[in-house]
Amino acid sequence: MDMNMTSWKVSLVAGIALGAVVASAGWYFGAQRPSDEAMAMLAKETEVLSAHNASWESKFQQLDQAAGAEITRLREEIEQNKLASEEALAAQKADYEKQLASMKTEQKSMIVTQKKLDTQVVKLTSTAEKQKVVLDNSKALYQQQLRLQKQVSQAEADVNKAKRTAKEFKQPCDEFKSGTSWNWVSQADCDKYEDKLKAVDESEAQLAALQEELEALNQKIDIEIPRPQ
Repeated sequence: MDMNMTSWKVSLVAGIALGAVVASAGWYFGAQRPSDEAMAMLAKETEVLSAHNASWESKFQQLDQAAGAEITRLREEIEQNKLASEEALAAQKADYEKQLASMKTEQKSMIVTQKKLDTQVVKLTSTAEKQKVVLDNSKALYQQQLRLQKQVSQAEADVNKAKRTAKEFKQPCDEFKSGTSWNWVSQADCDKYEDKLKAVDESEAQLAALQEELEALNQKIDIEIPRPQ
């Protein structure tokens, strides 16, 4: 509270009090001549009023000082609370920014991880597709190999059979050609023998072709089908 305002209030109160005393004295003196006792009483009243005036002035000063101290305390408290609030807000903002930076870093890491996973999935898918193709090809190649092996075995059996049959006709033909046979032989036996020899040649040619085809297939299998490590 301003000291000028306090002085103004005190002066106002003192003026009112003194004015009342002066007015009373004027009226009193105008009415009759005051006695010594009346003058003493007036002086005492004046002294009492002055004491009250001083007391009021002291109380006003104390009140003004207390109000000033309270206002100062409130201002300091407001400033402290404001500073504490600003510090709390700054700390909270820093914490949020830290969390945001951490989330962004984690998001980038997740994106990189996702890309790696996508690449791995594509790689595994491609590998699986290739393995399926190899497996399908392997199945077809092995089936073809088995078929050729059976055909080769059958061709070998046909060659052996043709040779045995041709051998049966060789002796009659030789006897016919030598003219020393006691059995009835003729050129027909030699013709049959020649036919059987041709059958042997055809069987051997077919066997050779099948063996060559099987060998080529085996080489293809060795190249296209990976061996287990």
